[in-house]
Amino acid sequence: MNISADGYVVDADGNFDWSQPADDVFAYWVGAQQESAMDVYGRNLWETMQYWAAPPPESSPAELEYAEAWQNTPRIVVSSTLEDVDGADLVRDISGIPDRDGEVQIGGATLAASMLDRIDEFRPVVYPVAIGGGVPFFPAGARLDLELVQTRPFESGPVLFRYARRR
Repeated sequence: MNISADGYVVDADGNFDWSQPADDVFAYWVGAQQESAMDVYGRNLWETMQYWAAPPPESSPAELEYAEAWQNTPRIVVSSTLEDVDGADLVRDISGIPDRDGEVQIGGATLAASMLDRIDEFRPVVYPVAIGGGVPFFPAGARLDLELVQTRPFESGPVLFRYARRR
C-alpha cells in the first residue's frame, strides 16, 4: 500500500490524494498486480478499486495496463455488510479466505490488521509527506518482528520498503 511518512494509508478525512503515484511508482504497481495470484479486499478498498473495472477511455497506457492486470486477477472481498459483489467472490469473514499458491495481495489496512498472522511480507511505498493522522498502516499495539529485505527509491520521491516477517 501507499503510506505517508508518518505511517497512514488515508488521512483523517479518508483522503489519499497525497499518494497519487507518478509514472515510476505506477509502473511498480502494474508489475505487482501482474504477479498477483489473488487480491483480497475489505469493503472500503473494494469500492475504491471498482474504478479499474472500467477505466475512462482517456486513461494512460499504463493505467489501461494496470486495469487489464487487475481485471484478470481473481479477487475476494471480505465484508459482513455487502450482499453481493460483481467481479469477485464474497466472504463474510477472514476464515472464508482460502489458502492460495503464489502471491496474494491484501488490500485495506483494516482487513490486513485482522489478518496479521497470515501475512508474510509488508511492502509499503512511503511517500514524503506527513498527514498527521488517519488510518494507520500497522494497527496500534501490534508487535511484529520484521527484516528489511529490499528498498527501492523512486525518482519521483517515494521509497518502497519490503519487509519479511521473522519467524
